[in-house]
Amino acid sequence: MMMSFGKFVLLLALIHVHHCTGAIAASSARTIYYRNTPPDPFGHYSFEFQTTNGITTKGAGNENGAVGVVQFVSLEGIPVTFSYVADANGYRPTGDQIPAIPLHVIRQLEYIRTHPPVDERRSRRW
Repeated sequence: MMMSFGKFVLLLALIHVHHCTGAIAASSARTIYYRNTPPDPFGHYSFEFQTTNGITTKGAGNENGAVGVVQFVSLEGIPVTFSYVADANGYRPTGDQIPAIPLHVIRQLEYIRTHPPVDERRSRRW
């Protein structure tokens, strides 16, 4: 199963958050603020929470997509913030800690976009 770049980055961020909170959870991490509005009949929802160990997240969405932001402090003490938009154009995270897409990948995607697919049956010579 192929995973999009954005989903991969989100997965890594969630694993990191889980790892960071796992070490602290046994000690004193508690939720200090929590608000959740479940989806209404039109699909509109929102949520936000903050914990004593510095994790904050907010998100909202509807039937057309979602937006949100996640903030936490890494084990190295570096503040990490990323935001995301998920809609008909896919999942698009942004943030300083998200690695840039390598230039060769951008070139490959541009090549694929500008060249029509090959008709396999017609391209065979036998």
